[in-house]
Amino acid sequence: MKKLIAPTFLSIVILLTSCTKDKDSANSASAIDGTYKFTSLSSSTNSTLTDMNGSKVVTTSNYTTINNGGTAIFSNGSLTSTGLTYTVDTQAKAIYYQDNQILDSLSYPFTFTLPLSNSVGQYKIISSDSIYFPQGGLTAPVDGSNPYQPSTGGGGRYKLSGKTLTITQLSLKDSTFTDSGDTYKMKESATTSIMLERQ
Repeated sequence: MKKLIAPTFLSIVILLTSCTKDKDSANSASAIDGTYKFTSLSSSTNSTLTDMNGSKVVTTSNYTTINNGGTAIFSNGSLTSTGLTYTVDTQAKAIYYQDNQILDSLSYPFTFTLPLSNSVGQYKIISSDSIYFPQGGLTAPVDGSNPYQPSTGGGGRYKLSGKTLTITQLSLKDSTFTDSGDTYKMKESATTSIMLERQ
């Protein structure tokens, strides 16, 4: 009888411990689960275009979107957005260089409207303030009129304060292309904060 009690007791302890760990993991992973209204996107962008002849153009912008709409649902690692849209209406600044000497600079209107869009993706909670998106995130920032389109996943920081969820991500993209026989290199970066309100 005693020989049976010890293994049985040990099995119960292991089972209870496993259940507690599963519960803790579920609670941690579902900290931000819920339905949210998309309220704004703020971004600081930088694009640097260089050619093989020492010419360079650096374009920067800082903006917070207006006319925001749409919802996002976080649920057990699945992220679904519906009717996501926003408008950028700001000024961008371009500085022209030749051999690292400034030749000229100018500011110009920068407007962009994201058409109503729907998407389905995934997310993973890494820690109490870190999140990972295998497909790149809820939405991409824009620079000029070109959306950043990350081809791989990206991480970020999140903060849940009351009903407000803020997700901040850094987007990086390097590319090379040829136009009219000339080769250009483009380096793009953007720090973006997405604001959502739990419904």
